[in-house]
Amino acid sequence: MNEFKKELENKNFIIKQLKNRDFNLLYNIGKNKKIWEQHPENDRWKKEKFNNFFDNGIKNEFGIYGIFDKSNNNIIGSTRFYSYNKKENSVKLGFTFLTPEHWGGKTNLQIKTLMLGYAFNYVENVYFDIGKNNIRSRKAIEKIGATLYLDADIGNVLYILRFEDLKVINLGVIDEIKKNRSMETS
Repeated sequence: MNEFKKELENKNFIIKQLKNRDFNLLYNIGKNKKIWEQHPENDRWKKEKFNNFFDNGIKNEFGIYGIFDKSNNNIIGSTRFYSYNKKENSVKLGFTFLTPEHWGGKTNLQIKTLMLGYAFNYVENVYFDIGKNNIRSRKAIEKIGATLYLDADIGNVLYILRFEDLKVINLGVIDEIKKNRSMETS
């Protein structure tokens, strides 16, 4: 399913596929220790650990996205789609990180809205793996309406956002998704 390799854009951000040659570009922001403080792999700022993260993203069926701020064309983070499941009509969205300057504002909401708006054209469910103790990410994903699907004592917890839930969550994507879905069936 190549649909999840498309470049996405809104008025503030461009989310586009990274290539092997983009490692240093992403590592220059990913080496910030503060980004990984609450992450299960809290030493991902180390070059060899970050290299594994990046290589796994490149090898991922849907690649690894860089998140670029359109106001200055700087990379501010990374994210990806992964683990498409045809039977469950789902995909996972995650491995997202942003530079600290973009925490607590509307950046994550805009990025997730853009990606969810796109994903829900193809699937009914989007899952999010998040480190159990990564409170910052858990709160951010709950803020957009995802609910805890599977809890764990250690490691990652799993959140879900269902297309049907978007009817009560105002992410500003439901009308666009419905329009795209009706165009595909006509």
